[in-house]
Amino acid sequence: GFCTLLSRMSYIKVKELRSTASNNKEALMKQLTELKKELSQLRVAKQVNAAPSKICKIGLIRKNIARVLTVLNQTERENLRKFYSDKKVSKATPKSLKPKLTKKRRLALKANEKSRKTRHQIRLAAKFPKRVFAVKI
Repeated sequence: GFCTLLSRMSYIKVKELRSTASNNKEALMKQLTELKKELSQLRVAKQVNAAPSKICKIGLIRKNIARVLTVLNQTERENLRKFYSDKKVSKATPKSLKPKLTKKRRLALKANEKSRKTRHQIRLAAKFPKRVFAVKI
């Protein structure tokens, strides 16, 4: 219909966004604020019963805002990954960059934690060593 024709006209391509994102973040932020302003104007126009062509644009602009935000977040995460990839300590990396896994696997003990023994366990093992039986067959 009419809305789909309009949507093809001012659709922002993600490839273009990425090329601008690699150059500077400010341009994307400026574009985002412009889109948000336009969206607010269109919402006002909707309340005043404006032309259907304007009302159709709302959905398109919302998608464009989402695209810009997605590119911003992805580039930010990519930069953070590069920054923390040099660090040897895994504790330094933020939670958002660590692998999701499952709750069970995230909370599972690490190899060195599994093999650790308490002082009491060490003393008991020394006092009562495992008995070895010589069985004749």
